[in-house]
Amino acid sequence: MHFVRGRSYPRAIAWLGFSSFWGHLWHLAASVVATEDIDARDWMHCVPADELTRRMAEIIASAGAPAEGAGASLCEQLGRDVWLDYVADTGDDADVSAAVADMLFHAYRDDEMVLPRGDALMFGGDTAYPVATEWEIHNRVGVPFNRALRERMDGQSRVLLGIPGNHDWYDGLDGFARMFRARRGSVDRASFVQDDSVDRGGQIGHLIDWVEAFRVGHYVAKRPTLPLMGYTPVQSCSYFCVRLAPNLDLWGVDRQLRTLDYGQRSFFMTERAEAPDSALMLLISDPAYTMLEPYPNGQRILQSLEITLEDDEPLVMVGDTHHYCRQWFGRALHVIAGGGGAFLHPARIDRRGFEDPAAEFPGPKGSRALVWRAPWAIAFGRAGFVVHAVMALVYLPMLATLASGGEPTVACLFVAAVATFACGMLGGWRKHKPLTIGTWALAAGMWIAVLPPLLMGLIAQFGPSGLATAVQASMACLLSIVPAAWGFGAFLSVLTVTGLEQHQAFSALAHPGYKHFVRLRIRQDGSGVDGWVIGKVDTLDSEAEIVLVDRWSWNNPRHGERGRADRDQT
Repeated sequence: MHFVRGRSYPRAIAWLGFSSFWGHLWHLAASVVATEDIDARDWMHCVPADELTRRMAEIIASAGAPAEGAGASLCEQLGRDVWLDYVADTGDDADVSAAVADMLFHAYRDDEMVLPRGDALMFGGDTAYPVATEWEIHNRVGVPFNRALRERMDGQSRVLLGIPGNHDWYDGLDGFARMFRARRGSVDRASFVQDDSVDRGGQIGHLIDWVEAFRVGHYVAKRPTLPLMGYTPVQSCSYFCVRLAPNLDLWGVDRQLRTLDYGQRSFFMTERAEAPDSALMLLISDPAYTMLEPYPNGQRILQSLEITLEDDEPLVMVGDTHHYCRQWFGRALHVIAGGGGAFLHPARIDRRGFEDPAAEFPGPKGSRALVWRAPWAIAFGRAGFVVHAVMALVYLPMLATLASGGEPTVACLFVAAVATFACGMLGGWRKHKPLTIGTWALAAGMWIAVLPPLLMGLIAQFGPSGLATAVQASMACLLSIVPAAWGFGAFLSVLTVTGLEQHQAFSALAHPGYKHFVRLRIRQDGSGVDGWVIGKVDTLDSEAEIVLVDRWSWNNPRHGERGRADRDQT
């Protein structure tokens, strides 16, 4: 299948391009200050679950406040099932965001059952890329989402919830707060969207504006809010607890860039003490399991909350990994649904020693078909030109040696050593299987090293006669850059196929397909949650069919008799 990328501004992030360094620099800066001494969560005041639940019920009810004494949970106060929409890893390519919004704000039918738009829209982290600033969220989420919402205004009030991911924290939650923090003043005015035009200044342009403003003693104003039409934010901090249904609570958790802070752990422990018999639906920013194996960041979140999948049997909703994967751990259900707009991550291709999950989108067959496109994408600059620039720098000693007519052996060894070390570091040989990764890195390094002398020999034999040695050397080094970049891409693809490192090849590929979101029904009696995963294989093909990717049911282990969810329902 042939996939095309979006053409509207802003386009998808080129993760091997120079523009992506904006994200890397902010990551570095945020990591320096992301400590217990400087923590943006310190000032937050998270309202108790009962109060937040009441706020949500009043907004959703629209006609007036829920009946007094109707019950503590959202379902009880509304007197019906509650519907939620979940989407994560959203703002990248503007056209992909528009396609996701077009799917998200529709009602659907499954057999004879209507699946209405959610009463609340939940973002599962990484609202925009590469850094979730006010500018990026506006362009990559606000504009495409609000254009879709303008066509589907139905007069119903809905709630907006979100947890931050690492890309939100790179901006210190400034952009995140402008979108998800409860408004001060009139909710109606704050929810009215006038500006749905793309800001084309770009991050470099904004930097220049800041420098110029600082020089003259002024400041650059930001949008005070980043609203979505018809959705009202209710949070007072980056984490929350909601009473969804009898004996069922929703926890939205924020781990910052490192750990859960003391205040947050204390908050959740207090809420758990208030409702000790409630089961948990967790929104977390990092999977407890990814690529079918334990993931340390997500495991630490559960440990900080004193939760285990085996004992607490929660429903875990998570993004961060940009694909869909549903796994059962006893009665606990772990759902990765990171297909809200960012580039695609593959399913694990090498399944030796791993049990297949209950459902995936895409699966290993589709991932294997795509992974070998990555070397070509890198070679021809579709992922950016950082690799090409690095190759040119690495080849400088080789150029000097060949131009002077010297023996290239030493220069080849130097280039091979540098390339091998760089590939090994990027492949993660310090973390696991250093010998295997090192062997593949050495193969890539040797390929990169031998190209210039090989091509110079071909130029000398078959090229125009009379070319100076320096010219031949320059031509050989320049012509080597593209196949060297291809070799680097092939190295990343081999790591993905063999299960040694499974993210970088697809980040370079920047594949726009397999986007999805999850529509959830919280049963009124609290007996469980039903989920429908809705998506498209070719996201940007307007003629492509929207498909039901997966369907599942999770039964509340704290409701009546402990029921076993149907693991085979799809």
